[in-house]
Amino acid sequence: MNYVEEIKRGNKLAFEEVYYKYHERFYFYVLKKTASEDLAEETVQMAYMRIWEKRTQLSDDFPIEVQLARVARSIMIDTLRRKAAERKALDVVKQTTDAAIAGDPAADRQLMERVTETIESLPPECRKIYILSREGGLTYSEIAERLSISPKTVENQVSKALKTLRKAVALSCIFHL
Repeated sequence: MNYVEEIKRGNKLAFEEVYYKYHERFYFYVLKKTASEDLAEETVQMAYMRIWEKRTQLSDDFPIEVQLARVARSIMIDTLRRKAAERKALDVVKQTTDAAIAGDPAADRQLMERVTETIESLPPECRKIYILSREGGLTYSEIAERLSISPKTVENQVSKALKTLRKAVALSCIFHL
């Protein structure tokens, strides 16, 4: 069976067969590279979603497993870069917060009030996702499943919240000095 042709035509059974045939292989590939079960599962799911969404653009020149591998690798790299950027942003917020706290108890209180106000001012869905992620300790996949949204939406909302918090903390520290 030519899986590429069948998937391009929208054959869900062919797509399901490809899913069961290659899911485990790609899962363990990403797991080996990232050492994260959540990231491996999330990456593979996103790869399959992308293949299905872009099925009409699949190339007839390459087998489906090659195209899946390329998509999974691309998603894995993008996700790792984003997570590294988030960690860096959180480190900056923490360092800025620690510096402000170390100098003045009043600044500590003001900064924490500013962070709380900023979190409360986030749009409701963004706030809920941020709280589940940061305070609830849930993974993007777990949040996506709980709220019936895509992991990409979760990722975008957490990034939006972090960007807003970084600005608020930076402004608080600037005006405090």
